[in-house]
Amino acid sequence: MGKLTQKEASGRWQVKGISWKELEAGEVITKETSQLLYGSLCKLKDYEDSGMSPEQVTGLKDEAEDMAAHICDKLCRHPREITEQEELDEICEECPVSGSRQHVWAGTV
Repeated sequence: MGKLTQKEASGRWQVKGISWKELEAGEVITKETSQLLYGSLCKLKDYEDSGMSPEQVTGLKDEAEDMAAHICDKLCRHPREITEQEELDEICEECPVSGSRQHVWAGTV
């Protein structure tokens, strides 16, 4: 699942698809806004139920990325003694571990 928040260059953030104006006192909460808020709160609940702090989540992501890089090196680079980055990039494009690394970087794991 992707991020449910978005941040402007100024640093101001909001739930994707819901402006702060829609959440002001006296505004009617539409069905769409209600569903977006419910989905966001469910994701927050799941995160809190994990018992992990933001630092632990970041550390786990970093560890997974390091492990995937190590596996890619063992599977792709060293057995063939590849020294050219272009050739390695071509091989890595087809490697299933490389695809998993991209999900970790994107935060979709």
